[in-house]
Amino acid sequence: DGLSSDVAVKTLAAGYGKLRDGRNDVLVIVGDGTATRSARLSATFTWAKNAAHMIGISSGVSISNRSRIAPTAGVAAFRNFFTISGSGCLFANIAWFQGFTTGTTAQIALTVSGGRNKFIGCHIAGMGDAASAADAGSRCLLLTGNTGENEFLECTIGIDTLARSMANANVGFAVNSARNRSCCERVWVTIAS
Repeated sequence: DGLSSDVAVKTLAAGYGKLRDGRNDVLVIVGDGTATRSARLSATFTWAKNAAHMIGISSGVSISNRSRIAPTAGVAAFRNFFTISGSGCLFANIAWFQGFTTGTTAQIALTVSGGRNKFIGCHIAGMGDAASAADAGSRCLLLTGNTGENEFLECTIGIDTLARSMANANVGFAVNSARNRSCCERVWVTIAS
């Protein structure tokens, strides 16, 4: 039933399915210190529930932590990796890694269209393959929608493990993505040269 580690669900989709919209339920991703326990995606994932939270249990570093979401090995690349359209959600100590064996163009690791969401100690690591790093339309984080008012605290956006051969952006702002902010002393943006 997913109510304790003894009866944990095995996939992100199964855990998300147990969350109730607007009820402040929490999905916990438990890392093991390596990439082997990453929550794996084989298609675009949309977090559409309001006041539904995701917390990672791992070391707490905001660079490449291992309570992470990554593609399933060998899956064909898909452009929009993870979308958050829900509002009033907390995401803490989570890493989104969008890196495929063979990528595609215009990849977006994380799209946030919902509002009043808070990200603490997260790593948004997009363009983790040669195809996406070589495309001007790729982004690690895209803020869009009319709501805004999202906060990013002590987060890392980007990676420096793959050189980019095209001018693209770690963070993109679409029309009407107002009042988003990063505050406190640490929001790292990494770029490979």
